[in-house]
Amino acid sequence: MSNDHFARVNGAEIKRSDLENAIQGYAIEQLRKTADQLTDAEMKEVRELAQEKLLARELIFQEALVYGIVATEEAIDEERAKIIANFPSEDEFYATLEKAGIDAMTYHRMLRQDISVNLMTEKKIADLPDPDKDAIKAMYDKHPEKMIRRGRVRASHILAKLREGEEEQALAKIRELQQEVTPENFAELARSHSDCPSSTAGGDLGWFRRGDMVKQFEEVAFSLKPGEISDIVATQFGFHLVMLLEREEDAPLSLEEAEPQIIKLLKEETSVNLLKQWVEELKERAEIEFFDN
Repeated sequence: MSNDHFARVNGAEIKRSDLENAIQGYAIEQLRKTADQLTDAEMKEVRELAQEKLLARELIFQEALVYGIVATEEAIDEERAKIIANFPSEDEFYATLEKAGIDAMTYHRMLRQDISVNLMTEKKIADLPDPDKDAIKAMYDKHPEKMIRRGRVRASHILAKLREGEEEQALAKIRELQQEVTPENFAELARSHSDCPSSTAGGDLGWFRRGDMVKQFEEVAFSLKPGEISDIVATQFGFHLVMLLEREEDAPLSLEEAEPQIIKLLKEETSVNLLKQWVEELKERAEIEFFDN
């Protein structure tokens, strides 16, 4: 038992492999390292975080069972389908699970637990009241750097799509278009020659903010002046010519404009504190036993 499990919570064992997987996840997400690259101090910190997460998940799952809040088979199937959609095929998805040492039944159990935990957590914080006006005003005054409407741009582009083995042809196409394009005929050339679905709108991509587009494209779009056309831009999608249509700079939000964002921030803060306190109460009532390595 002690070799396969690292803890027992109210009689339910938590697998050591679950802990190792959680450690790997934390290492990658928070430190951008794999577990074997962590220093002793980093490993100690990450292990404690992973352990706390697994204990909290098990305690909340057990509470969900008490309240009869359990993921339906339909919800599990829907979540599995969403995850499989990120893989080239269903077979490759299950092959990846197998490499990780997870069989289909175990994965089903993991999904059931995760969904049930999320449902129980949502129930716990569902009835939180909105913060009062004084709290909203205090947050607005305390964090002016957050009360900003981030700048955005509206741009059009012409894309020569990158197809396998046809890079030279795509580059030749965009270079030829570069010789012809002007602000006046940009939309016409986009309609006729762009390989992007936006071609039907003359290449118009609409408004977007930083982080909405791939980095190379975004950097160029935000560096342009309205009416200016870029040099050729290479991304994983192919080669682009970009024209900036409009720009809106960063601007402070009024209290009224910022209120929905502030309410969201304050409720998130309250939710985090409430859930921490709740998990601590569950721990105090639980019988928890740890096994040595």
